[in-house]
Amino acid sequence: MKKNLHRIIMSALLTVVATVAASAQCYIVGSDNQWKTNTAAAELTETATAGVYEGEVAFAEGAQYFTVTQNLTTGDDDWATFNQHRFGPSVKDAMLLINEPMAMIKGKDGSFKVPTAATTYRMRVDFNALTVTLIGNFPDELYVWGSDGVYNPTLASATLPKTETDGVYKATVDFTSCYFNILTQLGTDPTDYDAILPYRYGSGTVVINRDKAMTLTEQSFHIATPGTYDVTVDLRTMTMNLHSDTYVPKYPDHVYLIGANGSNNASQGAELTWSDVEGIYTGYVAFYGIKFNISTALASTYDGWEEIEDKRIGTDAATIDVEPNLTVGIKKGEASDFVIGASTENPVYAHVTLDLVNGRLTLYGTDESYPTGYPKELYTIGCNGVWFPYIPADVIPATDEPGVYKGEITFVGEVGDLHFTVFKRLGAEWDFVNATRLTPYSDGDPANLDENIPAVTPKETPGAWLFSGEPGTYDIKVDLTQGNGLIRISAKSATGITAPTAAPNAKNYYYDLQGRFLGNVEPQKGVYVVKGKKVKK
Repeated sequence: MKKNLHRIIMSALLTVVATVAASAQCYIVGSDNQWKTNTAAAELTETATAGVYEGEVAFAEGAQYFTVTQNLTTGDDDWATFNQHRFGPSVKDAMLLINEPMAMIKGKDGSFKVPTAATTYRMRVDFNALTVTLIGNFPDELYVWGSDGVYNPTLASATLPKTETDGVYKATVDFTSCYFNILTQLGTDPTDYDAILPYRYGSGTVVINRDKAMTLTEQSFHIATPGTYDVTVDLRTMTMNLHSDTYVPKYPDHVYLIGANGSNNASQGAELTWSDVEGIYTGYVAFYGIKFNISTALASTYDGWEEIEDKRIGTDAATIDVEPNLTVGIKKGEASDFVIGASTENPVYAHVTLDLVNGRLTLYGTDESYPTGYPKELYTIGCNGVWFPYIPADVIPATDEPGVYKGEITFVGEVGDLHFTVFKRLGAEWDFVNATRLTPYSDGDPANLDENIPAVTPKETPGAWLFSGEPGTYDIKVDLTQGNGLIRISAKSATGITAPTAAPNAKNYYYDLQGRFLGNVEPQKGVYVVKGKKVKK
């Protein structure tokens, strides 16, 4: 009896010891974007309360996801073993809010998400309550900086007081300038701009009445039109919203590719959103159906086609074939079937650029080998002041003569600042499109009217030509049978050029090396991309 009791006591003690040992570590995996099951990106330290761990977790560029575990594996890719000890949210990729605990479940194959990448968070993991929390102290107020056109580090254009919800700030602000930042702290020296960099939030174009992610950056937010807006900043989610009851967008926020999933359901569709340029929608779509339809709204019922009849986008024909790397014309108010020939067994995966401004639909893929031979069409980028590798300024169609392309090119901006380049394919990343880019020897080499402009191997990195003529629309011919390509720009008629229409204002667009938009103001220092070219200052 005593021996049995001794065994029971020893067994219980060993169980307690094993339990304590198992909970003696708290590892964070994934915040470094490596996702190795035998390597922790961070290790939290146990607090005075047993089972509760805290520490700083740095998230790498592009990293927003992580998971929690008490045990690492021997191999670096042993997910079967790792998942047994993993703690995840009830819903995969659930977003954590600052100071709001989220439940975690042991053995759950899922990851948590933080509001922004490239940020360090203080994190608490409580194995007793089975929760994970991002810990933050919110300031009493925030500052709008630059909305009145004054960029003094010691002066706020407007103050955003904290609301009843901790971490949420709100005020009505008059914007006389289109460029501004959000500051969590003002500076003390009116000439020391570097001092506010740790407190300065921005992130490119802001669409009215739409949430915008905030990141620490010296680049500004940008709005299209000055005015009075209700500004809400949520530091828990690192988002900002400019609201106006009177704002009426020229283009809807979304368009839908109905039938992309293989069904004929008028209430379902792949959603595309415009964000970089108003009225130009982009996204990545998996096509599982033989055809799809386009609409700016979804129906409320499966067969509600009449409900969205006036929202349809099509062509002059009832049916039109679409394929990657070949643009088709579109217009509002037409109902057409776009035949892509996909199926569940043979899906088509493609990036999509749907341009309601110029009436164009282009699908493009990620095939590094395209084009083999001459491309189906060519694209100009930059001549309208917009530099995105997936938004062409003009599409130059092929002629009946192989390797020869003729179309129009429209320059928008000021004389002396009219840059452009020509691409054989579109893509989500600059490196992908630059592989087939027609380029001058040096960035800024002249392109003169009625002269042959040869494309050559660049001196360093791919650049853009500087057009010497006036803004407007011209004829353009590209002959790929001549060397690396021969470009010729000519006036459209003896009376001169035609006025550009429906083109955005010329401006430069700056990006970091990960492709994130930095704004329209040239960075003061660092490495960035402009006009598809890497620049270091």
